[in-house]
Amino acid sequence: MENRSKNFDYFKPSGQSKKGKDPKKIRKIVWLVVKIIFYVLLFALTLGGCVQTMIVKSSGFTGAGTEFYDSSAKISPTVRTFKQSTAPKGDKNLQPGEYYSINYSPESNFHLSHKEYSKTIQELRNQAESDGAKYGEWHGFSSSIQYLNSKNEFAVKEQPIHKGEKPNRYLFAVDNSRNQDAKMKKYESIYNSWNEIVFLDPDFKLDKIFKKEGESYTLNKDKLEIKHPENEDITVKKASLYSVYSNQNIDNPKLKYARDVLEFLYRETFLKEGNYYKRVSNISYKDLITQVLNDQKTTLTSSEYEFIKNYQNALAEYLKITDMTKPSIFKPLLDKNGVQQFDKNGNVRDSGVADENLVYGSPVFANHTKLILSADEPQIAFTSFAETAKYGPFFMFLIWPIAQLTMAIRVPLPAAAGWTTILCLIVAVIITRLLVLAITWKATMSQSMQEELRVKKAKIDAKYAEFKNNKEMRMRQQQEVSALYKKNGINPFDSMLSLIISIPIFLAMWRVIQSVPELKSTSWLGFDFAATSYKRLLSGEWWYIFLLVTTALTQVLSMLIPRLLNKRNNKHLTIEQKQAMRKNDKMQWIMMLVFIVMTVIFNAGVQIYWIITNIWSILQAIAIHFFKKTEFYKKRYNKKIVS
Repeated sequence: MENRSKNFDYFKPSGQSKKGKDPKKIRKIVWLVVKIIFYVLLFALTLGGCVQTMIVKSSGFTGAGTEFYDSSAKISPTVRTFKQSTAPKGDKNLQPGEYYSINYSPESNFHLSHKEYSKTIQELRNQAESDGAKYGEWHGFSSSIQYLNSKNEFAVKEQPIHKGEKPNRYLFAVDNSRNQDAKMKKYESIYNSWNEIVFLDPDFKLDKIFKKEGESYTLNKDKLEIKHPENEDITVKKASLYSVYSNQNIDNPKLKYARDVLEFLYRETFLKEGNYYKRVSNISYKDLITQVLNDQKTTLTSSEYEFIKNYQNALAEYLKITDMTKPSIFKPLLDKNGVQQFDKNGNVRDSGVADENLVYGSPVFANHTKLILSADEPQIAFTSFAETAKYGPFFMFLIWPIAQLTMAIRVPLPAAAGWTTILCLIVAVIITRLLVLAITWKATMSQSMQEELRVKKAKIDAKYAEFKNNKEMRMRQQQEVSALYKKNGINPFDSMLSLIISIPIFLAMWRVIQSVPELKSTSWLGFDFAATSYKRLLSGEWWYIFLLVTTALTQVLSMLIPRLLNKRNNKHLTIEQKQAMRKNDKMQWIMMLVFIVMTVIFNAGVQIYWIITNIWSILQAIAIHFFKKTEFYKKRYNKKIVS
């Protein structure tokens, strides 16, 4: 039987010889399949991250956009900051501690943290429930008012959110864009009553009504009327006092909240004891303007004129902030003979000139459909891993773990002028980049070899440079390049692996910086993490130029240094070969320019993270350069470049 032909083994049930299949080949095939599945999933994750970055909105402001908390009890609202203004340069009217107005600071990003203000957060939650709303609900909007003095301290000690006359009522409201059950059903004012607020019709400008003559101002009576443009004998409108609705019997809760904000600004500016307006005038603004309109006062002192001007400027800004600047009734359109005009449907045509004695903020005409001073993006607060499942694997497996890591580092630590946030970012970069390096170690070594192969590839490109339009020669060129890579054990797609892994991690970190309140509310060395650097620079905050330059410079260095370290290999190239190399480098220069432009439009927090990442890339390139000179590398990885 031992001499029996083995050809009959074919007819055995197994259909195989005794040796069977090579286990090494099986392992290679299995590993190849695993790698393909891994790359496909990784690419899908990257693509999903890119799409979600554009679709799922984040916000640089706390209380808005996607946010991460470790408990629903810690969810923060949107806090809008108002500060007492400082005296203008050269001003001689204000005394120490006085101010003309309270300025809205839209760039301020206060985080009402649970660690410091847990009681306040709970009271805000209770207030929202009493108003029929739900605090911290997904797709919700919130608005709360913080009041600071000129020293950037709470105007009322230990009161991060402004209160009025009623106990445990804050200047705060909640609404929801989707959930009807979470919408604000009512709003109870923080004041027992609202003051009468009056102002001169905005169509009549103070500097036109009064003319300066020496140290006083004389009334120009003709400017108290608006004449018909085609017939000066017809008076279209006379100057009058406008007012703001002051009856608290309002059904629209958003309008009522807006009126409360206006009341806060009015009281703290014009009725504040010890402030400018109470000191300089023994007569109220209303009485003073009424005397002017009734021709009882034709001359103003310099002090009176400044009083009226500052009052009107401040109040005009307050009306704009609270969205109460839209006239409700207009004068009818008249022809030059004073005859009222109608449209083709028989309706009275209005002139576009607001009527006299109007009331702003009337519930009949006001259209407050959006909660004023809330963020542009609704809040989506994630408090558990299960909640991230609604937004897919990118949020579940990348953003959530990185958010938990950064919160574990940052939340227990004090603010320390932003340095703890910098420490948090450094640790996050080290951990994530070490993880990426571990996964892509082989690809990283391969990339290092590719840098050395650039010279060989340039020689091949130079050889075929004159055959640009010859398809057969171009195919040969590609075959030679492929053969070069194959001989040296290089997979040109290895560089793609690093990119596919790095992009989702960067996108996840970008989202985390804009989603962890402790991070996005950071201010470090004058840089607000929520700020857009180039916008701040254009608005006069010149120190942001250092952040922009540092970001761009580190980006350039991180891309140039790996090439500079291999520059010595290019010394003996011919002119044609150098030209071929420059052509190959063109795409890298374009990519560098694209990255630099991208870094400019990021907000400051992401730019600081980008700088730290670039520094890591630079150090990694230098470390790998010296690692390649070690005996370990030469034994384990180094291969002589084969042409």
